[in-house]
Amino acid sequence: MSRKPNVTFYILFAILSVPLISSNTLSFDHDTNVNIRSEIINDPRVQEMIRNDPSNPTQVLKMIENLENERNPPTDLIVELDAIKQDVINDVESFWIVTDFYTVTYSEISATLLAIGANSYIYVANSIVSSVGTTNARTRAEQWRDEFENKIYPNNLLYFGSPDGYLGDIDEDHHVTVLLATLSAEVAGYFDPNNERSGPQSNMREMVYVDYDYNRFSVLAHELQHLTHYNYDPDEYWWIDEGCSELSTYLNGYALATNLTEFARDYFQYNPEDSLLYWNYYDEGGENVRTDYGSAYMFMFYVSEKYGIAAVRNLVSETSNGPLSVEIVLQGLGFPIDFNELYLNWITALNVDDPSIGDGLYGFENLDINIDYELISIFPSTKTDRLNRFYGMYVAKLVSPSDFLLLEVSPPGSYSLAISVAVHDINGWTVSQRIHDTDLDILMNGTLVDTVYVITSIVTSTTPAIPLTGTSQFGLGYTDELDYTYIPGKPLTINTGTLDYQSSSWDFSLSDIYIEDENSTEVTDASGISVFLQFDKTGTTLTTENLELSYDPIDKWYVEENLQYFYEGDYELSIVASGLGQYGEQSLTSINIAHLLTVETPTISLINSTALYVFTNSSYTQLYGWESFTNNVETYVLLYDDSDTPVGIFDIYYDQSSNSWESDLLIMDEYNGEYYIKISFKYAGRTVRSAESEHFQLEGEISTPTNGIAFPFLQLVLMMSLSAFVFLKKKSKQ
Repeated sequence: MSRKPNVTFYILFAILSVPLISSNTLSFDHDTNVNIRSEIINDPRVQEMIRNDPSNPTQVLKMIENLENERNPPTDLIVELDAIKQDVINDVESFWIVTDFYTVTYSEISATLLAIGANSYIYVANSIVSSVGTTNARTRAEQWRDEFENKIYPNNLLYFGSPDGYLGDIDEDHHVTVLLATLSAEVAGYFDPNNERSGPQSNMREMVYVDYDYNRFSVLAHELQHLTHYNYDPDEYWWIDEGCSELSTYLNGYALATNLTEFARDYFQYNPEDSLLYWNYYDEGGENVRTDYGSAYMFMFYVSEKYGIAAVRNLVSETSNGPLSVEIVLQGLGFPIDFNELYLNWITALNVDDPSIGDGLYGFENLDINIDYELISIFPSTKTDRLNRFYGMYVAKLVSPSDFLLLEVSPPGSYSLAISVAVHDINGWTVSQRIHDTDLDILMNGTLVDTVYVITSIVTSTTPAIPLTGTSQFGLGYTDELDYTYIPGKPLTINTGTLDYQSSSWDFSLSDIYIEDENSTEVTDASGISVFLQFDKTGTTLTTENLELSYDPIDKWYVEENLQYFYEGDYELSIVASGLGQYGEQSLTSINIAHLLTVETPTISLINSTALYVFTNSSYTQLYGWESFTNNVETYVLLYDDSDTPVGIFDIYYDQSSNSWESDLLIMDEYNGEYYIKISFKYAGRTVRSAESEHFQLEGEISTPTNGIAFPFLQLVLMMSLSAFVFLKKKSKQ
């Protein structure tokens, strides 16, 4: 389609560009950037990655790009005043290409445009055209074009979003360039983020590279996802980015007949201990990396199957990173789930794989995978020093255990232990999941039990986070070796007693708990049995607190405690008794623990008619919770006019020295009239606002004059306007 220039558009374009072109902050220092890039390429971390994982060029180049941006944040802005030119068939262009990924060496080659689609330019390196002939090269280019236009582009657009992302179309030509060339050894294709901005060795276009002799179209789907993901979220964790690219091969129909990728089938299912969150290229030969590809694919497949393709598309465009971004996306779609719960469901589905249970969350509808496990068929049994990694799985499959089996697990030295236990008996599957940071005793029971899966993983008790600085997301993650003991047990019967909770004073008591063994003999403090009251916070898999019960001949087993130090929330209570191969568990009622949050009426200190400070104080009744409260409460100053309409919002901060909240000096130049202020505190899922302050008068300008805008801010406004015009221009071409 030809592009018709719009005179009005270009006049506005030129006018808006004047302050941008004149700004000395928009120059591009070619020599400086070349030197920085050279230093980064020789960085030992980059060299180690190239040496150990030469088959992952896209991430090598992303790593170089991100390190370069850390050292020298990009400030250049390309302003094109000429009419946009589209490429035409048989054009010959020069392209920068990485000819050696071990040294990250760029070379400039010439290539000919041999096929054009509605959304693609397919160039072939001239050295190949000379070798195979123009006819053969054109036929090959047309095959790649047809696959791109008919399948890959529309599917990736639907599932992952526009290749332009948030960064925009650098060359203002919506076509994606595909360069078919002879690539470095072991490289089937790659995406180079260097092309997404001006600079040394940049081709200044949306572009991917494919080895001419590679026969699988899946590489193009994979690399197009990288291009798209980068333009939305350039610093996303590798496991999410690669998981989406691997998923694109399935969504485009390039997966195996089982819907597994080769990495999932040949590597991940035999190495389930691999950390989902870490990318391990340190293993020479790349086996761990191949396992990473497999686990990332299986996770993204699970998310797409259980929560819809909108979850994947939104994840690509979500600029938060890692597990937090997964939570934000799923909760934004209306699924009240945290990452740990999702992770536990995923590792359960990988092993149980029965979508008929648990609302479909414990199995896959569209693939089958057989995760490696340790088989245990003799009981009692003790397994020591079993490898567990940070968000990686250890799996034991118990065959024909007793109907009453006690599992004892030692906790990791750091972090918490997530455990999913799936018991299969004559009634089907029963799944229980928990996260603990103490010694763990779990009862596994049923009627004619034939199979039990015990799946454990080292996790954080809250949403996991790995810093993105440097190379912290690389490696194996935290590793520990844990001990597991399986004991055919004997049941303990727990009879509930009297529970009393005074929410206003947080006083809690539980008494008259009578426990007896299988011979109907009362269990006392001389029986070698420990009894605990367990508090599980509703809506999470985390066991929050355990209170030990004492024994008295009159009150039986009892506990008294003031719960003012507990965090707010609903708690499910249960009594757990265990010891000497005996175990019992009894659920009780739920209780709600709430605290009083008050915000005092704010005090206003007027400096003049357009500037003021705001002060307030607050109280929160959680015992020992003040530090957590002051660190995590969200606080705002809300400005209202005399018609009770909110007209402004400002920050206010906790000052430890005065034990109060104070604002910075608030400049109110744009407000004129009578106003008052309220303070908003948000904590523990609720918002409390103060009473309104005394009313006060502001005498700022009713409308802010143009010359009152600082020049950098004017530049920002003009840049935003420029972007808007470019966007409208793009829309008019479609």
